[in-house]
Amino acid sequence: MEGLIACTRDCYDTCIFNSRYEPLRMFPINGFTCARGRADLTRNGRNRVSSAYIDGKEVSVDEAIKYVAKLLREVLKRNPARILRTDYDGNQGLLTWYYPDRLFNVLGASQTDRSICSSEGHEAIRVHYGTSMGALPEDLQGFKAAVLWAFPASTSAPHIWALLVKAGMVKVAVDVRLSDTARKSDIAIIVKPGTDVFLALGVVKVIIEEGLVEGKVRHLEDLANYVKQYTLSYLSDVSGVKVDEIKWLAEFYHDHKPVTLIGFALGRSLNGGDAIGLISLIPALVGLRRGYYYSNSMGWGIDFNYLRGLHMARSLRVVPMAEFGEFIERGEFDVIYAWNENPVLTLPGGDRLIETVREGRVTLIVHDPYWSDTAKIADVVIPAPTFLEKYDVVYSYWHNYLVYNEPIRAPMGITEVDLVRAIAREMDITHPLLEEDPWDAVDRAIRGAGVTLSELRERKIVKMTPRYLPSDEPDALPLPSPIEPEPLKDGEAYLVFSSHPLYTNTQFREVYGSLEPIAYTHDYEGVVILESRYGSVKVKAVKDPNIPKGIVFIYKSSLIDLEGKPINSIIEPIKGKYANTPRLNGIKVKLRAAKG
Repeated sequence: MEGLIACTRDCYDTCIFNSRYEPLRMFPINGFTCARGRADLTRNGRNRVSSAYIDGKEVSVDEAIKYVAKLLREVLKRNPARILRTDYDGNQGLLTWYYPDRLFNVLGASQTDRSICSSEGHEAIRVHYGTSMGALPEDLQGFKAAVLWAFPASTSAPHIWALLVKAGMVKVAVDVRLSDTARKSDIAIIVKPGTDVFLALGVVKVIIEEGLVEGKVRHLEDLANYVKQYTLSYLSDVSGVKVDEIKWLAEFYHDHKPVTLIGFALGRSLNGGDAIGLISLIPALVGLRRGYYYSNSMGWGIDFNYLRGLHMARSLRVVPMAEFGEFIERGEFDVIYAWNENPVLTLPGGDRLIETVREGRVTLIVHDPYWSDTAKIADVVIPAPTFLEKYDVVYSYWHNYLVYNEPIRAPMGITEVDLVRAIAREMDITHPLLEEDPWDAVDRAIRGAGVTLSELRERKIVKMTPRYLPSDEPDALPLPSPIEPEPLKDGEAYLVFSSHPLYTNTQFREVYGSLEPIAYTHDYEGVVILESRYGSVKVKAVKDPNIPKGIVFIYKSSLIDLEGKPINSIIEPIKGKYANTPRLNGIKVKLRAAKG
């Protein structure tokens, strides 16, 4: 079989292409290319880091490796915890993302907790089901209706959306605004930010108290007694959803048996974990087996911990991403090593990193294919190849195909694996984790998914067997403990973010340009200051009838304000209760007109 390549974006679809970069005809997971995928070949030649740099001076990669090894060795003598490595899902390859952790675990360095995206929901669903594994693409095709709960499929998961449309499903969208997905759905239910758990409580209350339960849920009596304390009028007042709409949604679940697609954005909001956990129980109450989908990455059996080397070594300190800026500002680190992410713009308090690096209080090392905002301020920059230029193994958090990724472009830079192994050699570090062949580590890690590396290399694409638990009967416990959002005063609103169809976080500005920092509001126009308890930014306000009163909406790819300041600088260091996920959505901000 000819070589294949998989899009490694932090995206549900994980499309698979042939060596000519044509999508394989594999409905429902493939068949067409989104605007981002179409731009990849063009982007691959733009804004690239083509050489290594130390303090702005071009050097060889070998010189940069020697310099980095010397820095790490010096800090290691004082306190290994003062080395921080930070990474995320800029490239969803097993070698690219996971394997480099081995060096830093051996060093005992600090690490960020990778909680910013889906962690809260994984843990919240797991406590009820024992796993967060949900419906597969093939399962979705068996439904006649879908509830898209904070799940902007039309922009963030176009192949899932195409599946729903092709199947002719009745689509109900639950969102805090009239998003593109909500406008294109048959029914839209608008809920106040941070109150989805109250709407879910209302749905559960109606299902139980009107005798609509058809499935088995352990400790159902506890759940029934719990929802009795809430009146529908109270739940309606808090959530902003009319009582009739709550009843209608509960009856829709009973009558139409929809699959529920739950968005990651919920986990980054007030009551996020409780909301996701409770929403995942609703399908079970009406008799559906695995009637929800959130993310299936934890259900393939891939041993991510083995790839990271956690069976032999661990970090001395784990830094919650929600508190990234706080730790930086306190001067907790001497060296920060970043790969596979752009923390200056994506992590809360990224502006603190800018200040600290510019003041010389920390040395920033960045390994990246592109001149990201973080690379631009780094003391050391080392070029990396893109997914189009290297071998890797790629998985999806939607479909169960594992792909052997083969390059279709000439490589530029040094791979993540080769770099950390070269640094280890330069530091004279010997350890079984770093001596094991990386491909042997991948082979060991994917065997839990029922796949061997030799089989994958031969077939290029192999379907994994999902790891479901013996019983699909969830437990209603633990019960949620929701908190009402703070009431808004005059001039205040809740700030929310969502995806733009042309961008994946900070990626693709090389092709589509930088998004203007526009805050869409119900009643503000012109240049405004958005101010939280943590800082302020200047943006352009535009009136939009699709935005309810009391909400400010910004595309999460509009990451820099009108004065070049990261918008994440106003995100408060608040963590979710299940997995410490940063609360990015629903923070309260004040709006005021900018002077001049």
